[in-house]
Amino acid sequence: MADEKIRIMIVDDVVESQKNLARLLSFENDMEVIGFASTGAEALEEARKIQPHVILMDINMPDMDGIRATEIITKSIPCSVVMISVQSDRDYMRRAMQAGAVDFIAKPPSAEELYATVRNAYQRRPTFTKEIKEKKEERAVKVSGKILVVYSPQGGAGVTTVAVNMAAAMMSDYHRAILVDANLQFGDVVVHLDRPNERNLVDLAQAADILDNELIQQVVIQHDSGLNILAAPKRPEEAELVAPANLGKVVQALAEQYDYVVVDTSLHLDDITLNLFEIADVVMFVGLPMIPAAKNLRVVLDLLNQLGFDSSKSMFVINRVPTDKRSGALNPEDVGNLLKLQVAAAIPSVEKAMYDALNRGVPVIISTKSSPSKELRDLAQVVMERLNQGRIELDEDDFVQPEGDRQKGGRRGGLF
Repeated sequence: MADEKIRIMIVDDVVESQKNLARLLSFENDMEVIGFASTGAEALEEARKIQPHVILMDINMPDMDGIRATEIITKSIPCSVVMISVQSDRDYMRRAMQAGAVDFIAKPPSAEELYATVRNAYQRRPTFTKEIKEKKEERAVKVSGKILVVYSPQGGAGVTTVAVNMAAAMMSDYHRAILVDANLQFGDVVVHLDRPNERNLVDLAQAADILDNELIQQVVIQHDSGLNILAAPKRPEEAELVAPANLGKVVQALAEQYDYVVVDTSLHLDDITLNLFEIADVVMFVGLPMIPAAKNLRVVLDLLNQLGFDSSKSMFVINRVPTDKRSGALNPEDVGNLLKLQVAAAIPSVEKAMYDALNRGVPVIISTKSSPSKELRDLAQVVMERLNQGRIELDEDDFVQPEGDRQKGGRRGGLF
């Protein structure tokens, strides 16, 4: 329409700056400010809702800076982003343009500069082509990959070691695998695999509703072995930036791009973990050959039974089984009988091989062919057979509901 107003969203963590820009824009009859955001994460959510033509984006903001937010927005929403900043050096301009911004203006802009920049950005705004729309529709019905969640309520059970090696064993020339570190406060998958934590789960969780393969590939880390990794947040306080429902959406989006998604978890039985149990195809419970560990796992299994957990998708593995028969550890079969669970694998404790693999930053199944590599490979084969017994198709209704909706019904709401 010729008389269409330019719909503008202002993103700035300083309220006074928001007001000043909005006041200047209000004098132009062809411009309309339709929304505000104070952080990069808010900008992603608000832009998805209101679909502006032009976004005026400040660079320096808390939780996610304007450049990172621009990278995500320009790949999923048909709008133009104009970066604004008090810092006008060439490096900022270069990074802004690489992120997808169409222009860069210094703060505070003059009225004439602001009006001209907004109108130019409006003319240059992209539109989703028919091919992109068809690709999005195709993704909505894509057959899902398989999700393995590895969990233990017992500290020191070696959950991360098991998860790392399951993912590495599942990866091949014919299958793509990704390892997700969902131990949000103290995840150390990148330590096990000697990789830097540059971008991580927070980046994808904050864009959970607009994920595509291009965005995912910008965030995941690749190990020398070819295994892809989605790292945990860098710091414990950043765990709060990952909502349970958004984590579920991220994992399911990964299952549209990978054949196998292996999820490492913390020992806490919270909404994060329970959501992962719900969307998993197989949940691998990792125990130790000792009474306290068996007791803790029994408590968890009883609680999950009360909550209606589908026990048919569970597997039980005993890790760190001493090779010395006189060690005093419980016999794996006795532990299985105590818990009324079939033991899928007993992984021997071979400390030299484990420490060597950890110090080298490679999975033990790659660093050695002897024990415990053989047992872990055999276990991975059993898991893949379980995972491939059926296929799951995803649509929007399969995503984990927001916490408020989920707690309206069922037995979980009253416990967590």
